[in-house]
Amino acid sequence: MSNIFITGMSGYLGNRLTRRFRKRGDIGDIAGIDLKPPIAKGAASDTSMFYPTDIRDPAVTDLMTRHKADTLFHLAFVVQPIRDHQKMQDIDINGTKNILKAAKTAGVRHIIAVSSTLAYGAHPDNPENLTEDMPLRGNKTFPYGHFKAVTDQMIQDFAAQHPDMTVTILRPCTVFGPHIDNYVSRMLFLPVTVCVKGYDPPVQFLHEDDFVDACEVAMEKRLPGAFNITGNGTLTITRIAEILGSRILPVQSWLLYPALESLWRIHFPRIEVNRGYLDYIRYPFVADNRKAKTVLGFTPRYTSQQALKQMIKARQQ
Repeated sequence: MSNIFITGMSGYLGNRLTRRFRKRGDIGDIAGIDLKPPIAKGAASDTSMFYPTDIRDPAVTDLMTRHKADTLFHLAFVVQPIRDHQKMQDIDINGTKNILKAAKTAGVRHIIAVSSTLAYGAHPDNPENLTEDMPLRGNKTFPYGHFKAVTDQMIQDFAAQHPDMTVTILRPCTVFGPHIDNYVSRMLFLPVTVCVKGYDPPVQFLHEDDFVDACEVAMEKRLPGAFNITGNGTLTITRIAEILGSRILPVQSWLLYPALESLWRIHFPRIEVNRGYLDYIRYPFVADNRKAKTVLGFTPRYTSQQALKQMIKARQQ
């Protein structure tokens, strides 16, 4: 039986993953850490295997060792943008370093690290489809994408230095679905859809159930390397607004970028991102999911459009 350790256990996706594993008969211990205890009902809210521990805490090594963890899911990351970039960097980068060191010391055999397609960066010269062997250029002006790129590369370097361990990197796109509530989903339901005038890039979404499926497949297959995990198909910003029934407000970039940054800095209500996020709705960063299908054996059950529509339907009920 596998003993599983999860960082970011109390987050929505970590909680879903825990509940999925509780239903399996071939899983031993399921332990994990987060800053706050799980609040969802069900097996994942059983705190007997939960530890309120920061991923930067050296005590993580003892916890992994105590539970004889052989499989590690590293989900912990600062997802909600914060204004203290130094703190965000410390948590994401130094926290990941600590988790990797702890895993090696504790004898973990398989690491499954969740990165993001945002790690590729949104740039005007991006190819039509980004494959896993392409450089990670997460936009420095948007800390989440930048730190995802930095930690992803750090994990790749760790894998190269420790060939005795299996390291799988999953790069999901934005996760949507009927139970998702994050800053991206909340922005969709603002009174108007603001876009950069003259740009209408394609974007991808991944259904929340497909995310859990991909993690489960990665655990079972135990394959090294990186895999793009995305729903099939893309949607343009214009098409998303049509599905939402939202009015589109195109704004010139020279006005929109400084305006958003100013609103972000004064903590204006419902403004949850800084100007760097605008590059991700201006330039494409579509990831090719063929490797996940052909090598990992993961095929999404939902398209990008279906993931979006399920989230909208749930919000309207």
